[in-house]
Formats: sequence, C-alpha cells, structure tokens
Amino acid sequence: MDDRSMNVRIMPAGDAPGVATSRAWPLPTLVAYLFDGRTCDEVRELLAIGEGEAHGTLVSWAPLAISAHELTAIESQFPKPHPAPALAYERATFVELDMPALQPTLSVPIRGDQPLVEGIAQRAAYLSFDYGPWADVYVSTLTREEAAELLADPARRVHDEGEAELAKRIIGEDDAALRFAVPRAECPPPWRELRG
Repeated sequence: MDDRSMNVRIMPAGDAPGVATSRAWPLPTLVAYLFDGRTCDEVRELLAIGEGEAHGTLVSWAPLAISAHELTAIESQFPKPHPAPALAYERATFVELDMPALQPTLSVPIRGDQPLVEGIAQRAAYLSFDYGPWADVYVSTLTREEAAELLADPARRVHDEGEAELAKRIIGEDDAALRFAVPRAECPPPWRELRG
C-alpha cells in the first residue's frame, strides 16, 4: 500500500457556508475521496492538477503524477463487491431515479421511505461497490408507470433542481431505474476515519 502522506485542504463547494480545514491523509484516502463519480484516468488527471471537487467540497493538495499501475495498486486495496448480498434498502444513504437506466445522464433524488420504493427495492439487483458514495449499489428497472408515479408526487422526491420536471417530459422516450446506495457498516469511507 502506498504510504505517502498528502496535505489536503477541504472547503465547502459553491455557496455553502463553511471554513476550510486541512488534513494529512494517506494517498489512498485522497484517491478514494476523488473517485466520487470519476474514472481511474479522471482521478489521475485530478491528482496531477492538484485540485478538484468531490463530495460537495473543494479539495486541493500538492500536484502529484502517478502511473496507471500505481493507481491500480491503490485501488486494489479498496473494498471488493460482495457476492450479491441482499438489499437492506432502509440503510440506503440515497435512492435516485436514473434515466436512462443503464448509463444515466439524469438523476432525481427520491425519498426511500415510500411504500412504492419498498416494493421496487425487493426486486433490485446488486450492481457493484461504488467508490463515490463508498457504498454497495443496487438497481431496479422501473416500469413507465412506476417512474411516472415517483416523479409526479413532490412528496416522494427529495429536493431537486428541475431534474424531476425534465424527467417527466422524457419518461416516455427512455427507460428508468431506481438506484440504491447502501454503505457497509464494517467499512466506513477512509476520509471519515481520519482526523488530523
């Protein structure tokens, strides 16, 4: 495992109030943090630039160039997918309606405590472990009727910035899926374990 220590500066992104904090993170922790919706090549590019956005924060560090081999070695220490564990949807940190289902370009946050969501969760299939939310991800395809029902009722949605209205307009043209992210109790994100 790579034991380089990185001095990382973290501050809230956008208009969120907050104070910048500095932390000394092992390089693998910074890599894990940057995987938030990114590919290996994108993480390597960010490391070389020395700044980026992840998990709703702006992050900066001394630029560092690492090889694809080095990144693969770091990534090999991250959690592996489970052999298809059952979905405990009530532990999901987020539930999102994605369109199109297989390669989403539009996501609408959905409240997970809805009876319709519970029924959909029962047929969800395990997809993978995702480094972005640092959680196991499950997906269940939706019928057009289910997607329309979830999108039509504002009480079923978490705050969104217009995604739901756009999704309602295109629901007849694209398939949709409900995606659940369930963190592992025994494996918290490494950036939450470290303070310093």
